Amino acid sequence: MRTMQWHATRNEPLSVTTPSPYAELTGEDGRALLAGLGAFSEERATDAAAYARARTTPDVAAAALATAFARRRAIAAGKFAHADVMLFTRAGYEQATSEAVARHRAARFAAYSIVADLCCGIGGDAVALAGVTQCVNAVDLDPDALACARANAEALGVGSRVRIEVGDALEFDLRGIEAAFADPSRRREGVRVRGAHRYAPPLEDLLARSAELPGSRLCVKVAPGLKFDDPAIRLPLGGAALEIELVSERGTCKEAVLWCGDLARADGARRATVIDAAGVHILDGDPAGKAALRGFGAYLGEPDAAVIRAGLIAALCDGSDAGPLDSRVAYLAADTPSPSPFVRWYPVIEAMPFNVKRVRARLRALDIGQLVVKTRAFPLPPEGVAALLKPEGSARATIICTTVREKKWAVLCGTVGA
Repeated sequence: MRTMQWHATRNEPLSVTTPSPYAELTGEDGRALLAGLGAFSEERATDAAAYARARTTPDVAAAALATAFARRRAIAAGKFAHADVMLFTRAGYEQATSEAVARHRAARFAAYSIVADLCCGIGGDAVALAGVTQCVNAVDLDPDALACARANAEALGVGSRVRIEVGDALEFDLRGIEAAFADPSRRREGVRVRGAHRYAPPLEDLLARSAELPGSRLCVKVAPGLKFDDPAIRLPLGGAALEIELVSERGTCKEAVLWCGDLARADGARRATVIDAAGVHILDGDPAGKAALRGFGAYLGEPDAAVIRAGLIAALCDGSDAGPLDSRVAYLAADTPSPSPFVRWYPVIEAMPFNVKRVRARLRALDIGQLVVKTRAFPLPPEGVAALLKPEGSARATIICTTVREKKWAVLCGTVGA
């Protein structure tokens, strides 16, 4: 059993009498072991485990395997630019914020010198925060995650600005801290939990800590599917401002961020942030706004998931000829759409009420056989639609099946536009 020495003086580095096995991976032997494991794919996990266990103790072997496989996934996904020198627990990798998202978020902390990362995990956000502040107090209860955070801060050149501390996010002394970030665990035994009350620590308890910070400066990462009208969000803030930001990366809405107090741009503000190869794109707007419905046009638009979750369809359509086809389905129509990182436009070939025989006939007439199927507010999943249509031609197209004003429609589209 590992034992931990708790320091009475806050902000002293963590001391562990029996080190985490992850600490062993920072030495010469550990680095050699990780280099050797780099030759094994996850399909050869059994061989990789045998290789590791023949060279070290079982707990160090397990840490090395978790790190080696997480490095592969991180590199393949582009999650961390320097994943090859980082350490990961399995759970820590799964929940860790990507480097691009963490860097975007950290920018709002640049005005503060001393900040806290209250659920630091393997340290991805702590490293990003250390890039813009003088001192980051990185706190967690998991000694393995803390060992990774320490190693990652050192490997990425910010070790002198990150203070690793074992502690509870709900009990850590916030005196002297100017602003804080928290990423509560949303998994139990590898399975995502539903409901903010099941976060660890619970979201309501975490948000209540904003009252202990100057200007209530607290930022909390939450699941993008969270119900933002949940009283558990507003009540603990005691009247402090709240901004909700939805963040999408590479086409997937990754997370929501609750900006509290002075960190919020304005109370009730909403923001959709899209991060792609071209950079960071921001859409601000009023979630109460309404866009006028319109009929089918020359193009059909699929808004980014962050825009949809932020409730900013009206803001996206403002100043253009675009409009939603239905008030309950997030597809847009336009005749002259402007290129935008917030929406993918498809040129419309034909829009028709959904009828299997009719759609099949049009596919045959147009020699379409390579078909991408998308569905939204439709009784069949994409694979079900494809099985019914059985396309056989050589041309390529996209078909979007949805509900427009209580009727089922099939919209046949050409190559994706801007």
